[in-house]
Amino acid sequence: MAKDVISLLYIYDTETREDVSKFSKQNGFILQTCDDFLNSFDRVKLQHLDLILIETDRITSPQFEKGINELLKLPFHFNPPIFLVLPELPESEKRLTLLHQGVDEFLIQPFLTQEVMDKFALYSELKHLRQTNFLQNKKIEKSFAYLDKFKTELKQTKTILFEERSTLNNALKQINQMTRERHRLKKEKKESHQILRDNMQGFGQLLSNLIKARIEKNRGHGERVAHIAHFIGAQLKFDEKKLEDLRKAAMLHEVGLLFIPEEILQKAKGRLTQYEKDLFVQYPVKGADLLSICTEFDNCAQIIRYLNENSDGTGSPQGLKRRYIPLLSRILAGADAYDTLKDEKDVTCLEKFLEKLELFSGTKLDPNIVAWLEKYAVLHMGSDSYQVKGVGIHQLEPGMTLGTALFTNTGTKLFSVNTQLTTEAIDKIKKYNREYPVDETVYIRA
Repeated sequence: MAKDVISLLYIYDTETREDVSKFSKQNGFILQTCDDFLNSFDRVKLQHLDLILIETDRITSPQFEKGINELLKLPFHFNPPIFLVLPELPESEKRLTLLHQGVDEFLIQPFLTQEVMDKFALYSELKHLRQTNFLQNKKIEKSFAYLDKFKTELKQTKTILFEERSTLNNALKQINQMTRERHRLKKEKKESHQILRDNMQGFGQLLSNLIKARIEKNRGHGERVAHIAHFIGAQLKFDEKKLEDLRKAAMLHEVGLLFIPEEILQKAKGRLTQYEKDLFVQYPVKGADLLSICTEFDNCAQIIRYLNENSDGTGSPQGLKRRYIPLLSRILAGADAYDTLKDEKDVTCLEKFLEKLELFSGTKLDPNIVAWLEKYAVLHMGSDSYQVKGVGIHQLEPGMTLGTALFTNTGTKLFSVNTQLTTEAIDKIKKYNREYPVDETVYIRA
């Protein structure tokens, strides 16, 4: 999948250097350079890179082989491709060795930036396919795990039935005793399941209380995020199981912050080092790994895992884009951003809040989720100075003012909040509604 801007690390391992000024932002690159090949790997580990270029004239040296091996140990699911910049193409046997060592492509000097972009596009598409395949394999592994579990349970059940049949054939007088025993076991099983459910609820409440006591700077954050997420889930007609998973994820989404030292938690954002910032970026993955230990919280963990994925693909841990981010994770991210945004110092009224919320549309948040958040805001944050009413598209009239931004169901933004409708604007809304339906209810300033 093609990217608008490629994050590029150019590593020098040669005396003469390629002119890298062509890798400008105008040409579609965000360039970083490094002139210490063997000590560049710690730097690579802490950054989200799309591409690594290594310019060298020492491809036969042990140091070069050691460096390539270090790059292959990067702690990512999907490593960035490595292009080797050489003055001339090596012999076929050496090329094969380099490919086995981990080099993905060769660039022969001089080369054009378009050549880099074209080759990167192939590896970007390959990364997308690998991500999709990775998720599918996870689903398949989970299905096989369930199948193995069912096979084991079936085998155990068959064994029990065989033993019961043998017992009945040996002595009919034991029927009553076995029946009573079965009732006792069923009762114990039911009680055990109830105890397990109570323990899981208690464990969830324990973690929630621990988050409140140690993490939450604004008490009640988890409950508010759960309320917002439940509103969106209900509007999308989720079943009770999904709504419950979403509620648990909202209450526990900050559990990964428990792994961050107290002194870092108390630091102001502007004083954080890059390493400390990375800790905050990765906390949803840490929290998901903790919760997934308990199968009861597995669905909840998967929702939290992708909390920091951004709609435009700039997020973490996998850089997924809009529809590739799980829907429940998109909802949770929107609810979390909503509750954080409304408490910012410069958000003094609902109008200011809606304006700032729209800035997240298409970047951090899914535009469809932003549309639902705006509806939630006018329904729950409205005041005497900002009242709205819902009308149908056929009831729109020139002079009306939009109380929320207006999106199509595909996420296309038609008009911003506080837009005063004209005849042309209403015609545009009706035209889009025929091809890409707009929400049935349009909120108008009362």
